[in-house]
Amino acid sequence: STFKPFSAVGALTHGYSTKDKLDCSSSFTVGGRVFKNYESAAYGPLTFAQALQLSCDTFFYRIGYAKWLAAGGDREDTSIKDPLVENAKAFGFGSKTGVDLPGEVAGRIADRKWKLSYWKANKDYYCKLGKEPGEDFLHVFAREFCVDGWNYRAGDAVNFAIGQGDTVLTPLQLAVAYGALANGGTLWEPRVAKAVVDGEGDVIRRIKPHAAGHIPMPKRIIDYVDTALLGTGKIGTMAWKMGGFPLGRVPVRFKTGTAEVYGKQTTSWVASYDEQYVVVMQISQGGTGSGASGDSVRKIWETLYGIDGSSVQLRDAAQPHAEPPDGLPVFQPNGQISPPVKSAGGRPR
Repeated sequence: STFKPFSAVGALTHGYSTKDKLDCSSSFTVGGRVFKNYESAAYGPLTFAQALQLSCDTFFYRIGYAKWLAAGGDREDTSIKDPLVENAKAFGFGSKTGVDLPGEVAGRIADRKWKLSYWKANKDYYCKLGKEPGEDFLHVFAREFCVDGWNYRAGDAVNFAIGQGDTVLTPLQLAVAYGALANGGTLWEPRVAKAVVDGEGDVIRRIKPHAAGHIPMPKRIIDYVDTALLGTGKIGTMAWKMGGFPLGRVPVRFKTGTAEVYGKQTTSWVASYDEQYVVVMQISQGGTGSGASGDSVRKIWETLYGIDGSSVQLRDAAQPHAEPPDGLPVFQPNGQISPPVKSAGGRPR
């Protein structure tokens, strides 16, 4: 569900209005299959903001299905461009972030082209598995996949709208994408290193931030989604973890998520940001979003801003004045390394 804000942006830039309301029913049936809301909750007609705050699955199922129909349904054409899929790619999903560390993976955005290539690569295995006796989920799936696993079905589209199905994201990709929401649409490449220094501590080269791209989002849509996520900590799925937190002084935006994988426990996600920081937490097979990650995410924000109860003590913040440092560590003659003595003058995003 931490993927939903990006589906919301895609929908709101391709035909939907912030005034639109869709039914948050307990379930949504498509292609002969029932897709349920989490714990089968139902809230009636909701706006996009309310659907994000309450994390309504069926609201976004309806959007995914409508866009799938508009794009031609299950037509066998890998060149079809689904606006929700293309919007997700624009936010960097399915591509490496460019972080200066080895071993990064690109994740996966499962569009029509990927579905066909995956079927070609794996159909022999699934056809063989499908011939074995058994009526469990895997054997039934294998038989269906053997016949038409290339087909981008309505179920694929509705799952994609909430970041489920064959979608694979990394926490760092999610952090970069939420950073783009925070700063107006710029995708910054993450950096661990700030400079290259020699053995004496003299700077050889500063490593400057690099923008990987910019997402052309209308400001009114950015502001709308931003305001909606600010409400998640007040009246939404994160509110029960944020009682007494000074959201008026430290306006953190939240989105919770509970990822489901067949045969495993649910994975907890919480994504959050303000004007300076992005905090993303994932606990593999840890439970629900706010239920498992909520307390720890709150503690991180309290540490970043020196928050004690409802009081903000910037002198106690993890960084001086709760601002990311701009200077480099100081290398002492005795070999010790001291923290930067200067902090950023502004509020970089």
